[in-house]
Amino acid sequence: MLRHALKYGTRKCSVWLLAVLGIFAFSACDNHRYDVVDELNEKSYDFHYRSLDSTRYYAERALALADGYRAGRAEALNNLAFYYIGRMDYKRAYELLDSVETDNLIEMLVADVQYMRLCQRESKNKLFYDYSQRAQSRLNRIKEEMNRLNEHQRQRVVYAETDFHIVRSTYFYYVGLTDESIEAIEQIDRKS
Repeated sequence: MLRHALKYGTRKCSVWLLAVLGIFAFSACDNHRYDVVDELNEKSYDFHYRSLDSTRYYAERALALADGYRAGRAEALNNLAFYYIGRMDYKRAYELLDSVETDNLIEMLVADVQYMRLCQRESKNKLFYDYSQRAQSRLNRIKEEMNRLNEHQRQRVVYAETDFHIVRSTYFYYVGLTDESIEAIEQIDRKS
């Protein structure tokens, strides 16, 4: 009887051990896939101001692999929105930004900056200020937690903050607020 109990207990432990190892293996695969999605999104961003078609290519690849990785999906959608803004397909850009669903403040900040860019291009002044205020609020919250961010997230914050000031400066320039435009650009230099 004791031998039977030990044998059963050993089998039970083996099953549990296999289950735990399976979970770790599955988790490791997810982490690797997330790293690939992050890499593709970084490549997409690297091409923002050099090749819109490359921006789209890498963003679409990241989006295809981002299943279950909400922050990676949101980043890919933000990169695709940038592509469509550059192509002046604002309707599609809005659709992509509207589908950014994440609790990742950084990607929500990037989406707000993209909305600012759209509002600036379409002369939607009230909405521009609304998105600008929302972006500034998110940026302030993110800065409180900078020490908790990984390298990829820190790079995204630098991108978002720089883009935030560039979009604000451009907007102020076109509405004739030269001093405010200069102040927004100088904010970038102060960060360096």
